[in-house]
Amino acid sequence: MENTIGIDLGGTSIKGGVVNAHGEIIRKAERDTGKKVGKKEVLNRIKLVIKDLLGDDIIGIGLGSPGFIDSNEGKVLDIGGNIEDWAHTDIKGELSKEFPNLPIFVENDANVAGICEGWIGAGKGFRSFAMLTLGTGVGGCIYTEKEGIWNGNNFQGAELGHTILYPNGRECNCGQKGCVERYISGAAVERIYEEMTGKFKKGKYIFKDSLTNDVDRELVDKFTQDLAIYIVSLKNIFDPEGIIIGGGVINSREYWWEKMIKYYKEYINDDKGLKIVPAIYQNDAGIIGAAKIVFNHIK
Repeated sequence: MENTIGIDLGGTSIKGGVVNAHGEIIRKAERDTGKKVGKKEVLNRIKLVIKDLLGDDIIGIGLGSPGFIDSNEGKVLDIGGNIEDWAHTDIKGELSKEFPNLPIFVENDANVAGICEGWIGAGKGFRSFAMLTLGTGVGGCIYTEKEGIWNGNNFQGAELGHTILYPNGRECNCGQKGCVERYISGAAVERIYEEMTGKFKKGKYIFKDSLTNDVDRELVDKFTQDLAIYIVSLKNIFDPEGIIIGGGVINSREYWWEKMIKYYKEYINDDKGLKIVPAIYQNDAGIIGAAKIVFNHIK
């Protein structure tokens, strides 16, 4: 059977897997991305993960990367996400030097997560959907059956974490103020908690303690309101069949999901037709989606 390699490049780790045509991961490999090691070393570590996975069954390599990605050229554009010095990296070109006999495809990391969910996950069967990944930041993906993944005119489409939620609000790393990811990401929840209390607490404990602690409850309630308001905007702008919510924050959804749905129904002018669902694949979505890019191009 012919298989592909999918690489999920994150700020903390580089995760890879050999994936078959059914979306099943056959074997995995992983290495630390490394903090402030520079793009040359990050590329070297990506190559090591690929070498760990290579076999005679491999027909191509797909990679999901943070940042604005020119998926035609396989290059990182002006913004490289949360990996230092990653902007302007020619990912495809550098990897092709090491693996000249394999086709290589590169896409934005949130897009590959959406590709996975649309293929075998929560978005399977949807003719259109938007996906939010709530992690350290907020990633986004927009898919339609007719056009596939929407990259945008400058490969900056579906940067849903950098739409403005609060005009002139909190300063974002992207240079804007009031971006969505400064309010509904895992890092945002932790940052706001520290501002409120002068203490640091991990997001998963903030959500859990919202059942018993007034400060945590207030913060999580505001988080759910902001998320619900944003989903109303996404629904009214794109009118998708579904909205999928993934990322690490979804692991704490037992503490906020039902309340978020309640607020959404209070705020929306017409809620018929939209399905809001949690992502099925979390840690493996990037691997599977990146591998699927190869199948899409080759098959």
